[in-house]
Amino acid sequence: MSEARPKGDKGRGGFGRRQFLAGAGAVAGAATFTTAGKVARAATFPSGPVQLVVPFGTGGGSDRTMRLFAPYLAKELGQPVNVINIAGGGGWKAWAQMAQWDAEKDDHIVGTINLPHVLSMLDPRMKRKETLESFNFIAWHSLDPCIWAVREGDERFQTLRAFIDHVRANPNKVVMSTTAVGSDDHMGIAYAEKFVDGFKVQKVYANNDGKKIQEVIGGHTDAVGGNVGYYVPYMLDRKLRAICVLSADRSPNLPTVPTFEEVTGKKNISFAGRTFVLANGIAGEKQAVYLNAIKAAMSNPEYVMKENANRNPLEFKEGDELWTALREAEELVNAVKFWELEQ
Repeated sequence: MSEARPKGDKGRGGFGRRQFLAGAGAVAGAATFTTAGKVARAATFPSGPVQLVVPFGTGGGSDRTMRLFAPYLAKELGQPVNVINIAGGGGWKAWAQMAQWDAEKDDHIVGTINLPHVLSMLDPRMKRKETLESFNFIAWHSLDPCIWAVREGDERFQTLRAFIDHVRANPNKVVMSTTAVGSDDHMGIAYAEKFVDGFKVQKVYANNDGKKIQEVIGGHTDAVGGNVGYYVPYMLDRKLRAICVLSADRSPNLPTVPTFEEVTGKKNISFAGRTFVLANGIAGEKQAVYLNAIKAAMSNPEYVMKENANRNPLEFKEGDELWTALREAEELVNAVKFWELEQ
């Protein structure tokens, strides 16, 4: 059975205001990882390979993170873990399937859901019937803050203040690369358009970070919204310059880059939050096997070091702590109402 799902709990486990304002034909890449298991588990479960579903194509931040994690999860489960990419609809091609997974037939599948991306379901234009309760969330994996970046050496702007001033002087002419409507990158831009006077940009939507980065480096767009972990290497190579972090505090990976709030006084906070889900109604013993394996894999020192090298902040949460964070993400999206800005 799934965990109880508290509504509105703002206990110490949540991020809080400080940090927030199956079709095979769909598979676009797979990788298999296996080794002997260590976690105490049900005698015959899992009884075969486990699928780890990523709701985006290969090459992005989520894909990179889960491919790195898969061998450590396989080690704990004692079974191969196959990373499966089901891309489309800003994640919804996969998430619609996850909401319908069968507790018996689909008990060898673990899904990944990104926040705030999945909350695009709140957009009335999507006409989706799902809610957070449509999914059996079992654990929060990581939280990667958003950043805005421009080309290194762009004479028009190398700071957030200069960028905002340029946008105000050229409304609807500056172009920003972002992922899908309702994604973390888009949410940060939508917040600025709603709460920063005179800030209005054009947006180009891409389905992966590699495409967005090439757009801005190649001069096809003026700035890009992304995440700290995936973008730091491009800053070290002096191809991109971060102009702000959309976080309550400066990132330890970019200590000289100010937060959006430092420059504007506005709490524009957005991030890629990655979570794990199982089929609704899955047996409690099976869910415990997965949860224990995820927890153990995330505690593996070798894995932690690799994620530190990737600058991807791990953020394990379960139970009430997990659901508090989910509710706060939902409140953020309802406050911004990005769909009103797209009409």
